[in-house]
Amino acid sequence: MDDELKIIKDGVTYTLPTGWALSDSGTYSFNNKLQDRAFSHGSDMVGDGKASGRTVTVEIDLDSETEAEHDALVNDAYKYFNQVNYTLIAGRADRLYKIAGISKIKHQFEKGFKQRWSNVVVSLLLADPFRYATVETTISNIYAEAQIASEITFNNPSSVDVPLIFKFTPNVAMAALTMLHVESGQSFTMQDTLLSRPAASTVNADTGTVRRDAANSINTFSGIFLHALPGNNTFKFTGAAGRVDIIYTARWFV
Repeated sequence: MDDELKIIKDGVTYTLPTGWALSDSGTYSFNNKLQDRAFSHGSDMVGDGKASGRTVTVEIDLDSETEAEHDALVNDAYKYFNQVNYTLIAGRADRLYKIAGISKIKHQFEKGFKQRWSNVVVSLLLADPFRYATVETTISNIYAEAQIASEITFNNPSSVDVPLIFKFTPNVAMAALTMLHVESGQSFTMQDTLLSRPAASTVNADTGTVRRDAANSINTFSGIFLHALPGNNTFKFTGAAGRVDIIYTARWFV
């Protein structure tokens, strides 16, 4: 259902049993500022433009027939909210927030109900400020022969850039390869004489890692960890025959 609030951690799902609302989606702050020019009027913007973490606020109503049942509901909700590094689904079943932890709980009893009805406001910290798709997207290309600047195109539905995971699986061997992102002009190359079947190499822009199967192979990598921009993206792959997977999780401001 698209009207439920769920907390998911380590395969355990808690569904809030009563009414709720996202009352505050927080403020986006970006790592930009103006710096005065030395020899002319005006300023220049400096910074990397990255979004900082933010806080979202959830309001919930918890009520029951008896005080004991009410207390059990409240304590159960607090137990799940007061975790670290969990997933929050609020409304849309195909979107999620990555909650780092809790910062504040404001608790008030509804007048006239003798501690059997509580209005609770929970402030949650998003170290990662965006709202994510619940499933990742994979673009797969299989090449029967070596490629030179072979194009891979796809549309990223996100409202912000997304870090990409590239997985290279050679038919026989893939000792040298290049991946270029046309829109940004950024690229990376890999020189790995050990990348031969059945091994696969994974370049992960989210974690900044390069691995051949489970082994660290960052020394084979040079260039930029690539992201996909919102909208259409074109990549050019140069390398030996094999399979190339591009994996990402779409994300939005709301």
